[in-house]
Amino acid sequence: MRPRINPGWFLLKLVALLVVTYMLWAPLAPYYAVFLLRVSQMAVWLTEFSSDPNWQHPTQMLIKLSVSPTALLFYHTHFTQYASGIPAEWVMANMVLLIPLMLATPVVTWRERFVKLGLALLLAVVLQVFDVVVGIKAYYAANVRGAFGPIATEVYQFLDAFVQSWDTQLFPVAIWGAVNFRQLLPERLFAPRASEPAPRPAAPLPRAERRRQRRS
Repeated sequence: MRPRINPGWFLLKLVALLVVTYMLWAPLAPYYAVFLLRVSQMAVWLTEFSSDPNWQHPTQMLIKLSVSPTALLFYHTHFTQYASGIPAEWVMANMVLLIPLMLATPVVTWRERFVKLGLALLLAVVLQVFDVVVGIKAYYAANVRGAFGPIATEVYQFLDAFVQSWDTQLFPVAIWGAVNFRQLLPERLFAPRASEPAPRPAAPLPRAERRRQRRS
């Protein structure tokens, strides 16, 4: 049986965990930004296979502590002279809400809690990397002439605006809801339907009735 979510107790735990996570995230954010930088660099590299030598893996990413410990800087080795930045603190800020949401949700066992939390964090990292890659592509589309066709430019600009509007508050709620989908819906929706009883065989007719039917 799935544990039920008590709204009041859930909200109390969520607020407490949110405060603790916020306090712990500040010193951990620069280290996580380095991890996000390396994963995003690999993701960008996978999107830059091209027969044009100018677009054959030209994007380089780095972090300059003198600028910001959480700013993901990038530049095009052929077309840009100065590095532009993506504020990683906004991209990865969804962790501060996602982790308390997952930990405040009741579970049956600790193993289930860690499995759900790991799945949620994996989805968050994928979306964060997607956010960074789309941001870089949108920058090229807007600032490098002929980088992409008109349709690709529109798509990248739309995706960039979309993820920026979702990444901080809506992405963690969406991930939490997806991982705990069955638990958030009424249990009766997933209850197995009772099988209909098989029809009873007709009782045999009395001998006198059978004789009457044969005569008729």
